[in-house]
Amino acid sequence: MRIAILHYTKPPVIGGVERVVGEQALALRRMGHEVEVLTRDEWRNRAVRWDMVLVHNVFTMPFDVAWTAELWRLAEAHAEVRWVNWVHDVAAANAAYDGLDWNGDGMALLKQCPPNCLHVTVSEVRKEVFCRVTACPPADCQVVPNGMDPAKVLGMGERMGRRLHELAVWDRDLVLFHPTRLLRRKNLEMGVRVLAALSESGLDAVYLVSGAPDPHQADGVRYANELGVLAREMGVSDRFVFVGEEVPLSDDDVRSLYLLSDALFFPSMDEGYGLPMVEAETLGVPIFASDIPAHRETGVEGAWFFPLGDQPASVAERIARDADVQGRSRRRRKTGERGWDGLLSWFLALGVNQS
Repeated sequence: MRIAILHYTKPPVIGGVERVVGEQALALRRMGHEVEVLTRDEWRNRAVRWDMVLVHNVFTMPFDVAWTAELWRLAEAHAEVRWVNWVHDVAAANAAYDGLDWNGDGMALLKQCPPNCLHVTVSEVRKEVFCRVTACPPADCQVVPNGMDPAKVLGMGERMGRRLHELAVWDRDLVLFHPTRLLRRKNLEMGVRVLAALSESGLDAVYLVSGAPDPHQADGVRYANELGVLAREMGVSDRFVFVGEEVPLSDDDVRSLYLLSDALFFPSMDEGYGLPMVEAETLGVPIFASDIPAHRETGVEGAWFFPLGDQPASVAERIARDADVQGRSRRRRKTGERGWDGLLSWFLALGVNQS
């Protein structure tokens, strides 16, 4: 679809609604739509036939009543366009605007329900106010809460955000993170087997590895191929992921992966020191690590150590029933539900069904 998003100002101007329209545009583009965020002058200079127009606050706020009137006329004349009255604020119910001349030209429109629109408010509170002021039937008004860009909140770059979106990490039951290079002593095969055990127990888990095969190290490439074979044999090749394979990860990417994940999994057979465990502790990430001297020496609190010879199913069970892991999993999935991608998918389905 060709979608226009209208507001008085837009990013890089800083403001709550400006941030919303910017993030909506990014999410809709990820879904494959053609999207433009337009101010009044830009809107008037664009001769485009839009499929959908999202009007943020212009129908309810007094900052440009001539534009309000113009959009009213267009909505009335072009019912073939899906017009959306997206309400963040209602000036007519806000005492801060009592001093305005509400009998002035165009001001009465701010107290009325614009024609041929799907009405959206950002909360039930705003819905009650909007419907009371405009006499809009509550059944004709939907609530779509303000979303967010989870990747941006966690400090991820756009590339990493897209990659994790493709992996559906926000919807998974469990996300394990293993920051490591591809060396045999890192014992990634234990991670594959634990991932398989988690999957066999009915959990939709994903195992994220920060490193990637080093083309200059022949054994690293062989090891990566062996891990790939093992993951395919155990039926988890789509969930055992080298997230740094295409482009090396930045420090911000690695930090965001810690924050995203439900647990650090660090099964090394040998280490000089377990720095990722210290990083995980600093960021409040639950730690599951092999019981070797270097890991004990870190002195991190609350880590769960497992013997190198422990059964993967036993380790998987301990991770799955850990209360801290379960809490992080719930919060991660809730974060995903609050992301714009999910909210806008629901909204677009609603808009099509009511058109």
